[in-house]
Amino acid sequence: MQLKLTWRVEGRSDMDLLVSDDQTILETMQILEEKGLLARKTAETVKYIKTLRADHQANVLLTYSEADIYSGDILVLKSSADK
Repeated sequence: MQLKLTWRVEGRSDMDLLVSDDQTILETMQILEEKGLLARKTAETVKYIKTLRADHQANVLLTYSEADIYSGDILVLKSSADK
């Protein structure tokens, strides 16, 4: 199933993305890095992503489905130092 999500990365405009619910969050980050939309340093240091809908953090190794992330969520990147 396709999910429409908004990614919020510090220093950038919000990005609206269409992703598959069985894709890992890390895979999305790698694609964004390849396209120049996410800094390599950010992609390497971020370990968790925060969903504003449910106000919880999810490990980037999980799929969107496993992390209980649904269409319409706003996701904020959280580095391990931001815990």
